[in-house]
Amino acid sequence: MDLSSLPGPVPDRLLEPRELLELARGVGEQEDAWQECLGGCAQERSYASYFLNEYVGVWIIEWREDAHDTGYHDHDRSCGGVHVARGAIRHEKLRLGQRPVGTRVDAGDGFCFDRTAIHRMRREPGAGPTVTVHAYSPPLEHTGQYGQHEDGLLHRVPTSSEQSLQPTGHQGTPTGRVGDAAADRDTLP
Repeated sequence: MDLSSLPGPVPDRLLEPRELLELARGVGEQEDAWQECLGGCAQERSYASYFLNEYVGVWIIEWREDAHDTGYHDHDRSCGGVHVARGAIRHEKLRLGQRPVGTRVDAGDGFCFDRTAIHRMRREPGAGPTVTVHAYSPPLEHTGQYGQHEDGLLHRVPTSSEQSLQPTGHQGTPTGRVGDAAADRDTLP
């Protein structure tokens, strides 16, 4: 990636979640700069590193199928910002003993999180091709994937940031299903 494609100055320190959201938004608004990063097949969620230095990592992710789902995960020691550049995703936050808190995030919108967040993202059903820009500080090295296993307990599986996130174990009842009034009442604005 050409550094001139990065909006604003190259980060020279660790960034806070709101700053990461602004960085992701700036990259997302420069479609000509990140379009060449894409090119996965329809059966896979494709992702590519867009920018990396010692303080920040930026990734472009293309979601082509409604079934594309990260499962619940954390970002280890990194906080982050996500901007939806095209399409829409469903962003869900894990709640123990209750339905997850979920919201639809459309193109032009985004969210940020601190290093303690556990969440799940999937393409919003029927949204069509979706592209998201993810900015992490410090750069993402590890993630933890969560799921309920056969023993009924919640387990965390450590993974490398290079490994594609997918649901592991039972993920509970997703929010935002068509005709699901309970999920609609349980979403964030």
